[in-house]
Amino acid sequence: MKKTWRFWAIIVILLFIISGCAGETDSRPKETAAQDWVLKVTFLDTGKSDCIIMEMGDFVVVNDTADADDAAAICAFLDERGVERIEYLILSHFDKDHIGSAAALLSKYEVGCVLMPDHEEDSEPYLMLTQALAQTEAEERRLVEDYSFTLAGITFTVDAPEEDFYDDDNNYSLITTVSCGETRFLLMGDALKKRTGEFLDSDAGEERYDLIKMPHHGDYNKKLPELFALARPEYVILTAGEERVRVDDKTIELLGQSGSQVFYTDEGTVTALSDGRTVRVMQ
Repeated sequence: MKKTWRFWAIIVILLFIISGCAGETDSRPKETAAQDWVLKVTFLDTGKSDCIIMEMGDFVVVNDTADADDAAAICAFLDERGVERIEYLILSHFDKDHIGSAAALLSKYEVGCVLMPDHEEDSEPYLMLTQALAQTEAEERRLVEDYSFTLAGITFTVDAPEEDFYDDDNNYSLITTVSCGETRFLLMGDALKKRTGEFLDSDAGEERYDLIKMPHHGDYNKKLPELFALARPEYVILTAGEERVRVDDKTIELLGQSGSQVFYTDEGTVTALSDGRTVRVMQ
């Protein structure tokens, strides 16, 4: 009788341990949880250049297209996901490390609309862009005022430069905000002090952002502390080149003081997922 009691006692204990372990496993974040995202934002590892791909259901938005020699990698990423159409191609400004592969994407994919600053530039990448635009049916919008659109319930607002002329071409940068439920992303292009100040003077500049893509690959400007004080980002993405030569010491100090989790694309592609309530970042 005692042996029988001990036998069943051992069985009960073993079942309790097994069920307890199973409970712990179920409560942990699973890889399949990544499928619950509403918005997926991918910051490609293209060196000192920007290419940000945003997916929401069947819709795709691309913000900047890195350098010309990044076209194959960008297309491979899009092809792997079965992308045939880009709803919006947002070109923050016309530096080669932001529009280098734009002509290739316009030639390969159906593009609904191209958003860019109302500005001209004398360069080969810009010439290739305009030639590719002329050969496609993509709508072209050169922004002189802010522009908004919504896809799958996610709202994009593109902040346009306020002035007709800037001494530095980087200040023509379009600044894009993305609102997904309660979460917000801020993509700064290469905005310098002047453009950052313009943005801070807008309604969008007073908002909090879960994630900021840093402007100009880590260059510091005196408006950044004010931006961080208002935005209070949990995550910061910095598109860095080799040896991070553009990342100023003052930028590193600011990032350290902010308490944000910082991701550098020279360490690999960065992916941010939003379910409309929370943001998860992976590398």
